[in-house]
Amino acid sequence: MRLAAMVLVPMLVLGGLELGLRVAGFGYDTRFFRQIEINGQRYFVPNEKFSNRFFPAAIARTAPPIRFAANKATNSYRIFLLGESAANGDPDSTYGVGRYLEVLLRERYPGTDFQVICVALTAIDSNTVLPIARECALHQGDLWLIYMGNNEMVGPFGAQTSYGPRALNLRVIRTVLAIKSTRIGQLLDALAGRLTFHSNSQKKWGGMEMFAESRLGYDDPARLQAYANFKGNLEDILRAANKAQVPVILSTVAVNLKDCAPFASIHAPDLTADQEAVWKQIYQQGVDLESAGSFAEALVQYQQAAKIDPEFAELQFRMGRCNLALTNHDQARRDFELARDYDALDFRTDTRINSAIQEVASHRAGQGVYLLDAAVALAQASNQGIPGLELFYEHVHLNFDGNYLLALNFAEQANKILPATITAQDTGNWASLELCDERLAVTVWDRQRVWQPIMTRVTSPPFTGQFNHNAMLKVYEAKLKEAASLMNSQTPQQARQMYEQALALRPDDYELRGNFQRFLEMRGHLEQSIAEAKHCCELMPHLPGGFYYTGTLLVRAGMITEAVDYFSRALALRSNYAEVMDSMGAILANQQKPAEATVWFKRAIRAKPEYVEPYLNLGFLQENQGENAAARASYQQAASLEPDGPADYFNRASIAASRYQSEAAIAHLRAVINAKPEFWQARHQLGIQLAAKGELDEAEKQFSAASYYRPDFVPAHLARGNILITQGKLDLALDEFRTVLQFDPDNAIARQQMIAIESRLHPGH
Repeated sequence: MRLAAMVLVPMLVLGGLELGLRVAGFGYDTRFFRQIEINGQRYFVPNEKFSNRFFPAAIARTAPPIRFAANKATNSYRIFLLGESAANGDPDSTYGVGRYLEVLLRERYPGTDFQVICVALTAIDSNTVLPIARECALHQGDLWLIYMGNNEMVGPFGAQTSYGPRALNLRVIRTVLAIKSTRIGQLLDALAGRLTFHSNSQKKWGGMEMFAESRLGYDDPARLQAYANFKGNLEDILRAANKAQVPVILSTVAVNLKDCAPFASIHAPDLTADQEAVWKQIYQQGVDLESAGSFAEALVQYQQAAKIDPEFAELQFRMGRCNLALTNHDQARRDFELARDYDALDFRTDTRINSAIQEVASHRAGQGVYLLDAAVALAQASNQGIPGLELFYEHVHLNFDGNYLLALNFAEQANKILPATITAQDTGNWASLELCDERLAVTVWDRQRVWQPIMTRVTSPPFTGQFNHNAMLKVYEAKLKEAASLMNSQTPQQARQMYEQALALRPDDYELRGNFQRFLEMRGHLEQSIAEAKHCCELMPHLPGGFYYTGTLLVRAGMITEAVDYFSRALALRSNYAEVMDSMGAILANQQKPAEATVWFKRAIRAKPEYVEPYLNLGFLQENQGENAAARASYQQAASLEPDGPADYFNRASIAASRYQSEAAIAHLRAVINAKPEFWQARHQLGIQLAAKGELDEAEKQFSAASYYRPDFVPAHLARGNILITQGKLDLALDEFRTVLQFDPDNAIARQQMIAIESRLHPGH
């Protein structure tokens, strides 16, 4: 009885607490898929909260926008693509390997509805892929593709992760995840997160920069544990596929070897101080010789240094460059591979990961597992047989050519597996890259657009820590200029026709339609852009981001009532959507409802304390209300979240303006706008400062820009209208005051100015 009491009582207490938390609605569902109804049909879509088990809430990753029918059609062939950001198609999943593969298969076998469902997420690792795979096993998949391995050191529980425990034993990891699948575990996790939020927890996603200081040696125990965990997870993923009787194409992972220097280099742990001193001397001699173009002599020095310590990754990379210059391509490739393997910041799949993939595939060759050696295939298609920027954007993410090539290799493997009912409709040829680009509407505008986030990425750590960063930055700038120059090769009308033709074939392609919407917005066709955005909401009614984005477009169009409706629908899907709360506050502030606006801004801050915008908007509102001390405090909070960034400079500008230091305020405001052109508050304040100095032409431009980025901000329209009167541009001024009345029908100043203008334009009437 005592034993029973010791066991049963705690179980009853815990069970009661778990049930109570669930009834109260606390916590989140940990499944990857959830079922919804769209236009009377049942679909499975990703669960927005899935990754909360693996990441702190502030940096949780979201799944790509996918949906698939709960009841698979008889003529469809369903493929699940598992992996990380490289499989996802980062920086733009609409042009990822899965998208190209879908086109290739549909063009070759037109009688079958191929569905490539990409369940790959950015920043995850095999610990996260495993539960996704187990759920995919429940959803009538015909084939799985696995392309993963880049994040084993930096993903959740990885050896170099910056937001959780590192390289735990696999059993411990699974125990932790099992606990966090319960509401009690989620409660404990939430309490721990609150306790650590202001100390060492990750407050916002910082990309690769988050891991810049997490360096590991080649044989570090944590690194070895991560390799073991990867292999164990991969085995279990394949067991899940085997149990579901789904064939798998398991691929090695290709990375940029030739044009990606190591992110960090460290010496072997057993190197003595004397050895290191000798090594440095020899190494520097090699560097000097290489810089002078004496590659053979430099290589001799590097080889001498390698005899003392071969584990310094930068040394191996320099040896690879010398061998490449001397046309020793095979040896250069081996050097570059060693440079990657010894990299102390391991963001790339290395030899040991790919070897594990090959080994596991070999052991399961008779169990429906087929190996694709993409690392070799992409190398063979590269210059000198060494992958570089001809296929990659940076270290691991494939460009358009690279994604097509990888998709083609997957397609050729799938061709061996497809059932005879499908292959009987074989047209005999794979679609060309050009045809695939037509089907995906890859316009020159899209090519240029995709390069923008890449440039932002490579100008931040850890890329800035690469020894050849300055030289590579020039290469990236040239790539961006090349993409921009292509804009002249295709007219906007031709680009639009590409979209319209692609959508005629695939009218319900959410990603294609979303890209078309962005194109229309960029071309200034706001009304048509809004129509496409609304269509996207109809296709994916479970995505709160779609309703939020549509709301922002409606604000720009002056359709405030409808914008509020879309924002409300976004909040109905995600109750803590801070960006929506901030937008609601801005609308109310611009409607001269400061008390209600303040409530929304503070709600946004509570929902997402690391989000800068509501602090700025609250401060801007407080300043306009004459609450200068409160405004300073809000600006300072924003600046603390963004040191040396736009918010910090805006705070400095506000302080300078309060001290009547006009020149300093203007300089800080210009710094804000240079860093963030859409910062409408800074543009409005700059307009005020310039107008006070009598620089009316420039002030008018800033007020115009402020109202462009925030169309319903009445003070910017009033200020611009007054300047236009001074400049004698009465018709334009009249338009500004009419716009004011559109947003604020009772605005007395606008009405008075309109009467005055009308009397000047039509005297005697």
